[in-house]
Amino acid sequence: MSTQPFVTFLFVDEDPLALSAWRRLVRDLPGAKRFARDMAEALALVHEQPPRVVVCGDLLPDGDGLHLLQAVRARHPHTACALHAVRPPPRSCPREITWVDRAAHPRELHSRLRALGQATTHPWA
Repeated sequence: MSTQPFVTFLFVDEDPLALSAWRRLVRDLPGAKRFARDMAEALALVHEQPPRVVVCGDLLPDGDGLHLLQAVRARHPHTACALHAVRPPPRSCPREITWVDRAAHPRELHSRLRALGQATTHPWA
């Protein structure tokens, strides 16, 4: 009997309305979903239980999303990270950090998140 690996998602955004939108969008995705409003809260959640997927807004009250994603990747290199921003990250951004356009249609966001979650469930992840 094989069991499906457990996927955990972490969504980070300073805007409570954006976090509410994420909650509605991902409610049917398998796995645990956690939400944070700043970098400190997000890092505490990552320390408690490393997520398989992190989606972060670019502006946080105590730092920027790209810095947070780089910190997560440094500690947990198999975590899928996505920057949810209006503009793509600079070219100097590591290739392992995906850009998710804030203007993307919810169906596209849902599809991307499902793919990120599934990509992290492989045995080598």
